[in-house]
Amino acid sequence: MTHTFNSKELDEANIKLKEAFKNPTKLFIENDTRWNEYIAKITKPNDKEYNIVSVKGLETLIVNWRSGAGAIPSDGITPALAVQWFNGFWPWDSWKQVVATTLFDEELAKANMRVLFDLQITSNDTVRPQDAGMIIDAVFFNKDAQRGGDGGNWNERNSKPPLSAWAVWAIYEEHKDKAFVDEMYDKIKAYHYWWYSNRDFNKNGIAEYGATVHPLNTNEKEKVLAAAWDSGMDNAPRFDLSGYGADDIGVKTFTITNSNGEDIAYTINQESVDLNAYLYAEKIYLSKMADLLGKNNEKEVFIKDAEVIKEYIVNNMFDDETGAFYDLQFDENGNTKLLVNRGKAAETYIPLWANVATEYQAKRLRDLIMDENVFNTFVPLPTVAKDNPSYDHKAYWRGPVWLDQSYFAIKGLRNYGLLMKLMNLQKRFFTILKVY
Repeated sequence: MTHTFNSKELDEANIKLKEAFKNPTKLFIENDTRWNEYIAKITKPNDKEYNIVSVKGLETLIVNWRSGAGAIPSDGITPALAVQWFNGFWPWDSWKQVVATTLFDEELAKANMRVLFDLQITSNDTVRPQDAGMIIDAVFFNKDAQRGGDGGNWNERNSKPPLSAWAVWAIYEEHKDKAFVDEMYDKIKAYHYWWYSNRDFNKNGIAEYGATVHPLNTNEKEKVLAAAWDSGMDNAPRFDLSGYGADDIGVKTFTITNSNGEDIAYTINQESVDLNAYLYAEKIYLSKMADLLGKNNEKEVFIKDAEVIKEYIVNNMFDDETGAFYDLQFDENGNTKLLVNRGKAAETYIPLWANVATEYQAKRLRDLIMDENVFNTFVPLPTVAKDNPSYDHKAYWRGPVWLDQSYFAIKGLRNYGLLMKLMNLQKRFFTILKVY
């Protein structure tokens, strides 16, 4: 079945269909060849369990592959076709897909990388030039409420966590295409610096999740909602407006203005540990790209700035008593509070994945991951720890397991050489994925 959005696409589709029916056998042979090549690239000899899960992942990605059409300029992979709201593109979903797709289809991985950067906000944008560099939260094939509207499915109220440099570097490591790195470098750099111009209220180099200037981001509740969407963890306890306990002032918002005093963005009053760990990793990947492209001065700046973030996270966002990382609440007077009272949740894994944590902190997190009363549940690594008062295994980002976060945790443990004692945890994941 082919769905088209205009007469030009319909004419092109009809031409392709006529060509296909001239020699359908040839197409079936090409399809079989492509699938066999894919499977050969992602499977291992004599590892049945691994191969079952790998092929299942391959099938999931390919089933959700869509050609460029309508408002989407290039091919890409949507999160799911189960419901209409998921037949679009979100940044961090797409970039995680890229890391997997590059293992079996280089060109599809590159297309999925371009699909959102082709729609990146630029300084001459007619709706939000103040968001130059931004990658918006969600885009769809239709143009319903596409630009700055207050309805429809496109969402320009917020972005998503910065994982694009990681994805591009994964493509380079697999295929050594320097030209593609060169193509994407300035775009990723613009997106990276957007976080500091539009998501760092006190300009201390540590970012907060936030919201854009938008018709729906007009009151505290809506701005905080957009900030939670910015994180990708939409209803996580750390974004609960009221907070927890007498000394928790709750989630508040600040306004960022430009040199003319015009509002350009909003942020919340907490520096999020996952966001800054992602930004640390992005600086490291950007430094590698800069080195590859001969931009030595930029390389050194990224490395220097990354060390500042690492020191800040290690010294300000870890609680030694509970052995976990948390967001840091702050006010306009410089007072801070580590949000231990909001409980442990998936954001505490991200410093492991980003290689930010110290060896000591990594071991403390390993102990929490192995604790059956914390993160070692039947399906391991829930998005909110079992000992968190807000834990609810049926409530979206308040307890259910999201495999991308589980990946970050397991990859993080590998980074610190701590997975050998946790092989049973990884094996349980494979068993569950194989069954379901």
